[in-house]
Amino acid sequence: MCSALTNSSSCNSLTAAAAGNSAESQIRAFKRLSDPLHSLILEYAKGRAPHALMLSGPFGVGKATLARLLCMALLCVSADRPCGDCPGCRRAGDGSHVNLITLRALPGSRTVKVEQARDLTASLAGHPFSAGPRVVVMESVDIFTPAAQNALLKAVEEPDEATFFILTAVQEKAVLPTIRSRCRHVRMPLWPQNMIEEWLIARGVPSPEAPELAALCGGSPGKAMQIRDDEGFWAVRKAAEQSIFAVRDVHGFPAASAILKDQRDRADLLLDYAENAAMRSIDPKVPDNEKTIRARRILEAVLTARKHRASNVSWQAAADEILLSSLEE
Repeated sequence: MCSALTNSSSCNSLTAAAAGNSAESQIRAFKRLSDPLHSLILEYAKGRAPHALMLSGPFGVGKATLARLLCMALLCVSADRPCGDCPGCRRAGDGSHVNLITLRALPGSRTVKVEQARDLTASLAGHPFSAGPRVVVMESVDIFTPAAQNALLKAVEEPDEATFFILTAVQEKAVLPTIRSRCRHVRMPLWPQNMIEEWLIARGVPSPEAPELAALCGGSPGKAMQIRDDEGFWAVRKAAEQSIFAVRDVHGFPAASAILKDQRDRADLLLDYAENAAMRSIDPKVPDNEKTIRARRILEAVLTARKHRASNVSWQAAADEILLSSLEE
């Protein structure tokens, strides 16, 4: 079992999104995706890294891959950093570098608890195991308990000159303001559809299948791979298309309502799909056409449904409101 603090390759998830890719190809991909991300990599390579960095963004957009590259840039022993081939890069890449510490939720746990945070701060009180910088990666810091985040505050606020922190988060607002304020914050952009298609094909997805997955994943290549074999997602898609996006008049309302009723246990997934599908239907060049107007009504209804679910309104009532909104003239 992985411990709270680890540099074991068997526990390291940083390489998962980029397995089999060279550092050079990853850097090219980030440059193509975003000039600021490429500039960030260059800062780390040139020894101008911030003492603490938080990467935020949806699941599957490359936070772990970028964090891995930045670790390699800090721990590379070549003149051209990150080279991807030197012992420092290889060990940073597989998580085995003695100066790389990764803090993450333990298997079977949904949070990082205060005891794990205290173990980290205790380990940071000593010197690095080898010469050079020490890198601390905090994966999904938004799932750390408030107590754990508070226990880490002083370490992030007052690191020694050789220690660098890299944090990742999906929900940045779940990270305490005291932690956020001490980090340089970089939001990861969504990927354009053509880049996702290329990414999928490079990983063995048949070219006829890639465009549909790229269109459905909401700008997240990781999600595209996740939904590919997810029967639940395809069931939700079918339900949404046969109800929210199919109903055209009150005569079809009862059947559509019955379809959505059966999706109660997958309500959040269905709302995600409906939101992404409606977004794809909006044509900014023709804002007044019927399809765009209907899509905007569905988006507003999905937002209302999320608020209702947070207020414990029944799923059936929330689902019926979406249907009624889609029928409004």
